[in-house]
Amino acid sequence: MYKNFHKISNDEYHANKETIGHSSLVKMLKSPAHFAEYMMTSHVQTPAKAMGSAIHAVILEPEEFAKNYAVVDEELLTGTVQSFDDYKAAADKLGISYGVPTKDELKLALKAVEGFGLAFRDDVAAEMAALTQNALIGALQSLDDYRAAATALGIDVKLKKEELKAAITAADVNFQYRFKEDVQAEMAALTQQRFVGTLQSLDDYKGAAASFGVRTEVLTKDELKAAIRAADVNSEFRFKEDVYSGLYGDKIILKQEDVDALRAMHSNVLQHKAAKKFLSSGKAELSAFWTDPNTGIQCKCKPDWLNPDGIYDVKSCRDASAEGFAKAISTYGYDIEAAFYTDGVKAATGLTLPFYFIATENTAPFSAAVYRASDAMLVTGRKKYRAALELLQWCREKGQYPSYQPFGDVETIDLPKWDQFDVDE
Repeated sequence: MYKNFHKISNDEYHANKETIGHSSLVKMLKSPAHFAEYMMTSHVQTPAKAMGSAIHAVILEPEEFAKNYAVVDEELLTGTVQSFDDYKAAADKLGISYGVPTKDELKLALKAVEGFGLAFRDDVAAEMAALTQNALIGALQSLDDYRAAATALGIDVKLKKEELKAAITAADVNFQYRFKEDVQAEMAALTQQRFVGTLQSLDDYKGAAASFGVRTEVLTKDELKAAIRAADVNSEFRFKEDVYSGLYGDKIILKQEDVDALRAMHSNVLQHKAAKKFLSSGKAELSAFWTDPNTGIQCKCKPDWLNPDGIYDVKSCRDASAEGFAKAISTYGYDIEAAFYTDGVKAATGLTLPFYFIATENTAPFSAAVYRASDAMLVTGRKKYRAALELLQWCREKGQYPSYQPFGDVETIDLPKWDQFDVDE
């Protein structure tokens, strides 16, 4: 019965977005817009999903669980660099700068940007100060300087200093002499002109950095890690993830309390007479693909466990009681899954098999229960998934994936039925 099934990874199973699984149909029943967003979004492995995968592995494929999972030994991580604060402490010890750049550091970074002619106020000031000093060489400053120039020009040296300056200026037709205060005034004016457009304040530096793509923020954790690696020539620091890799390779790391919970769930499932019997033979995580005859849409399913006696789906839940799990079925669309998988297995095998839920609570005492999907549930789930497929067909034909109110109308809203009570007229 397994010849039309395939053993493929989850990544391979989810790779083809054109082939529809039951989770996307649940989204379609919320709205086509939610379906479209779900199909376009990369699904990140959340802690809850990771734990769900571990539960499936430990119950259905314990050998694979032992091969792919490991318990972290916290003692082996003592002294490793883990948090960002650890990284900063290591950087401090190695003399690595990781904070917001100083003004001088930012200036150096901006100077590395070639071809934009950036000018810095302090550089221009230093340059003009040097030019001014050169320009002042030989300039007339003291009264003796003035008298020496006047004598050379044949001017009466008995005049006052200001009179001598005026007389020298008038007689110096070859511009042989310059006066210190005049040179200083000229160079000050030229300096002010050169200051226009220069970078002076830290805000100026930051503005230029933003314009030219020069970073002004702190190093990221990964960048700081790379800097520590480069500077740590004596291999003084060990990074947590490196220790992980060396100890566990590609295994998925679990905490001891998680493993204890998983083992309790596994044990309680196997202590359940029916569950133990169902899981004694069969195959896990096989994928089936088929074409829906009414819409032509390519479909897929991946039962948790399959054997000639039924289709089995392991569900972790808060409440495995009949009442509690029935609510979960309604909330999460498990009825759609049951009908969709039943029809998918029939398409692959020609067999109509019963669908079972193996429910295990994810908190102590980790009670387990087994439920068979009723005929009424399957009828309801089938109507839902057929409606979802037909709606998807319409959306694909029209190229539209509307949300709750596609025509922009206004609806009257009321309290849910469970929150209503009779009101005397």
